[in-house]
Amino acid sequence: KNKIDLLQIRGSVFPTSNDGLLPDGVIMHKWPMPYMTVTDALGRKFTTDHGGSAPLVGDESVTISFVGPYVRMNDACGVSELRGSWDLDWGTSIGSDCSKTSTGGLGNTHSSRSGFYELNMIKAMARSHLPNNEWLKQTLVANMNLHSSCNAFWDGESVNFYRGSAQCRNTGEISAVFDHEWGHGLDDNDVTPGISEPSGEGIADIYAAIRLNDSCVGRGFWKGRKCDAAGDACLECTGVRDIDYRKMQSKSPHTLSWAIANCNNSVHCLGLVYSEAIWSLYTQKLPELYGYDANTSLE
Repeated sequence: KNKIDLLQIRGSVFPTSNDGLLPDGVIMHKWPMPYMTVTDALGRKFTTDHGGSAPLVGDESVTISFVGPYVRMNDACGVSELRGSWDLDWGTSIGSDCSKTSTGGLGNTHSSRSGFYELNMIKAMARSHLPNNEWLKQTLVANMNLHSSCNAFWDGESVNFYRGSAQCRNTGEISAVFDHEWGHGLDDNDVTPGISEPSGEGIADIYAAIRLNDSCVGRGFWKGRKCDAAGDACLECTGVRDIDYRKMQSKSPHTLSWAIANCNNSVHCLGLVYSEAIWSLYTQKLPELYGYDANTSLE
């Protein structure tokens, strides 16, 4: 008699940041691995659902890696593969960069686990709003633990993340950095590609901030210091930017006139002009003027 059971695939991830701050800046265990390809002993392929579950026919062993229909991790630390039956857990590791668990291969890093989770989640959210967008249905390649530091980038086809250093943390372990670089991809592949030019940085920041409900984009990016915008210091944010002007030393909006005078054509600086405006509309103006709650303002 055939039987169908659900296979659960989990792993340990950084929910928001790798900065060590509770509750979301430390590793959390047994998080679902959504939209991961599962191959059974007969070569049949299944895909986990949003909660990391997939049908398992019989008791055969299955094989998984950080690959699925929507996201594929390419980790410079090595390849990943996990075999077993029933519930599989990628586990966790101590340290950063190429530190790994005792199972799953050299590519089973914090970056691959955290990135696979977060990129799949933001892509799923986007597909629910843009069901006809073909780019969202394709497999996005994420290159992890590249041999540099203090940056990440979208290259027109893939998202790319660097290792940590004395100045910066591993950008492949910070959710907002995933979301920001993915946001560049969506900006390039939506109805009007590049609509945010001359600076696509603001729209990428907005995607990250709204996804995580945090104006500090990339919390924990910097070690031991806070961000600034052309000399206007962030009061709290240890990420790359804070798009809430109330959390800047000046406590004033960064207008186009300010940007022309201070940004020296820096695209990240110019992006503040409209990312701050959108964040202000969402968190201040709509609630103040129309009495909207946070969920209504967001919609």
